[in-house]
Amino acid sequence: MRRLVIVISVGFIMAIVMVAGAAPTMAQLSPEDKAARKAAKQEQKAAKQQQKAAKQQQKAVKEQKPLPASGGPPVDTIALYTLGASALVVGGGVLLVGRAVARR
Repeated sequence: MRRLVIVISVGFIMAIVMVAGAAPTMAQLSPEDKAARKAAKQEQKAAKQQQKAAKQQQKAVKEQKPLPASGGPPVDTIALYTLGASALVVGGGVLLVGRAVARR
């Protein structure tokens, strides 16, 4: 517990030092630099909004696709691997518990 308090305290102190070190640099920005930063931020916002709109359009197109003949959504190979891996983990746990109980 004491180590955790020390680590958190050191992290907090480092954060304060970094903010205090960056403050003079931010205060020295000229009005032109500030305007340029503001314009760059607005461009980034516009680009993010365009990306968001494109994603929403793609999502709408995806939702319109018909389901396969089986009637359910398609299953990805990753889902199958995950299912197999989880079955192995659960099976191994059952065997370990069974052996532990049998040894008593």
